[in-house]
Amino acid sequence: MNQITIKRPFSLEGIGLHSGKAARIAVSPAAPNSGINFIRQGRKIPASIHHLKETRRGTALDGISVVEHFLSAAYGLGIDNLEAELLGDELPALDGSSLPYVEAFEKAGFLEQKEIKKFIALKSPIKIIDGGASLEAFPSRGFKIHFMVDFPAVGVQRLSFDAEKQSYKEEIAPARTFGYLEEYELLKEKGLALGASFENALVLGKDGYINQPRFPDEAVRHKILDLIGDLSLAGNPLHAEIYAVKSGHKLNAEMARRLLKA
Repeated sequence: MNQITIKRPFSLEGIGLHSGKAARIAVSPAAPNSGINFIRQGRKIPASIHHLKETRRGTALDGISVVEHFLSAAYGLGIDNLEAELLGDELPALDGSSLPYVEAFEKAGFLEQKEIKKFIALKSPIKIIDGGASLEAFPSRGFKIHFMVDFPAVGVQRLSFDAEKQSYKEEIAPARTFGYLEEYELLKEKGLALGASFENALVLGKDGYINQPRFPDEAVRHKILDLIGDLSLAGNPLHAEIYAVKSGHKLNAEMARRLLKA
């Protein structure tokens, strides 16, 4: 299996989910073995766990916030090498999912490169526990995720995703980021969710979804989306079976760190 980049450059723009400011990303093909790199103010920032700076309400690298949806889309489509130049310090939220990125990648086209794709293959299990949350990775020939969440108003949701048998575009990419309406003012006081709206987020209230969900279990699907993006910071695609219980960006990042060591 060979490495993949895109055939043609593309750009997307919108507002940042947390900053509320204008954001633009211009994506270009990249050479084999270069991986995915962001460029901000002339500085190259690899999409690597080594450059992780923040996991509060999103995954941030050096000077760049909310990278997980873009990285999830690239991983979900099997893209290895990209260069992404940013205007602003946050990626555009678009519709709150990774689907606009997936569609932009597909429109740009895929280019198979000569070099062989490199995988991270586990030799032994990895388990991380943080209070009531846990994340486990087991050796596997493919890439599978089993995720369970339990949120107020929507309750327990469970979903398994097998990358070889199911479509990332259809099953995972459309799931939007979500939050509770009652938390909105508090988040704004902390400088977060300044660009959030009913157009780029699934909003929850005390009695469940306020705006129309794309899936009855959209919350757990988005958690899988985020996990895929975060795990991509290990640097190479995985051969692993992942079991996640109430995991978030902090735990996901720690797993990426341990996968890289493995």
